[in-house]
Formats: sequence, structure tokens, C-alpha cells
Amino acid sequence: MSETAVITGASSGVGKSLAIQLSDAGYKVVLAARSEDKLNAIAEEIQKKGGSCRVVPTDVSQPEQINTLKNEALEYGDISLVINNAGFGKFCKIEEATLEDWNSQMDVNLRASFLVSQAFIPGMKQRSKGILVFMNSVAGKKGYPYSAAYVASKYGMRGLADSLREELREDNIKVISIHPGAVDTPFWDGAGVNFPREEMLDTATLAQSIVHTIQSPGNFTVEELVVRRTAGDF
Repeated sequence: MSETAVITGASSGVGKSLAIQLSDAGYKVVLAARSEDKLNAIAEEIQKKGGSCRVVPTDVSQPEQINTLKNEALEYGDISLVINNAGFGKFCKIEEATLEDWNSQMDVNLRASFLVSQAFIPGMKQRSKGILVFMNSVAGKKGYPYSAAYVASKYGMRGLADSLREELREDNIKVISIHPGAVDTPFWDGAGVNFPREEMLDTATLAQSIVHTIQSPGNFTVEELVVRRTAGDF
């Protein structure tokens, strides 16, 4: 019987690569993101290769849409893997940051990770098996300038993951935090920074490392994975 995974932010970047690679590995995948057109294109790619998936258009900043994602995903199958991948950043001097900037990054990067995880943990507990993946950032381990809200949201995500890891050990639920450096994804489109995209991490290679970590057998788990380019941060 196939395992079923829920992936937020699945319409592009690392989420898209994870969806395709997990399908290739035999998972049924639930694709969640705002862009239904992009999700449908990925679903078509997966289905052409014989994979199974369901598209659930979701804005994770809206709690009621997360609830819809929960209901539709559980109709599709028991969820054994949740990847909290949706996220974005706005970069500017602290005095130029707005309350809306702060709230929107907290809502998508941190609150949504809490709500999505909370939605599927009861089923994992019932089966004494499951994996929660938090797509964090090196910004969840080290502060960077011009990104106070983003860094704070990622530190919060790291704390959420650390707390859940300790709480859920007795339920045989693995909690994995991924901390990549800059990855060449649409995340950077319009971000206001000019890092050389060709020197960033490749999404497919990063996804391959994450899938390998997810597939760790038995009671073996990698709890935190930090991935940078050899030359380090920009």
C-alpha cells in the first residue's frame, strides 16, 4: 500500500521537485499551493509517469483553507508524511518593514506550519508512525541583516519543530528540519536582492537529499539537515 504525502508550496521550486521525486519513490502525493494551474501541470507530469496525486488549491495564510486541505487529503488516504514547504521572505531595512510584512511572513512561514502539522498529527499518533518535515533555512539558525521578520519566522519554525520532536518521540513520529542556504527558486523573484542565481543550490539535488533523509529506515532519523553551497553564504 502506497504511503501518502502532503506537500505545501508544491507549485514550484523545492516543493515541485519533492512532489515529483516522492511520486517516483512510490508515494501518493497531495499537492497544495495557491496556483491551481501550476499544480495541475505538475499533476499531469506525475500522472504521465504512472504516479498518483491530488491537487488541493490552498492559501496557507487562510486557516479555513488549511482545514479544507486536511479534509480533502484525509479523503485521499492516511497521511504518513507532511512537508511544510510553503514560505516567502521580504527583505528591507527594519525601519522600512511594515506590520503587514511581519504578519504575512509569520502567517505563512510559522502559523501555517503549526496548523498543517496539527491537522495530521492525530492520524499519525493513531498509527504510531509518521514524518513531519519543516523546510526551514539557514536563517533559522543564524540571523541575517535586512530580514528580521523572515529570520524570526524561521527561528520560530525551528522552535516549533524542536518542541514537536520531543513531544512526539513516544508516538514514533519523526520530525525533520531542513536548513538550506540560498536555493535557485522563484522565492527570489522580486525579493530585491541580486545574488547570482547560477551559484545557488539546485532544487532537484536538494530534493534528492531530502527524500533520502525521509527514507531513513527503522528508528534511524536525521533530525536536522543543514545544506549550503561549498563557498558558503552569499
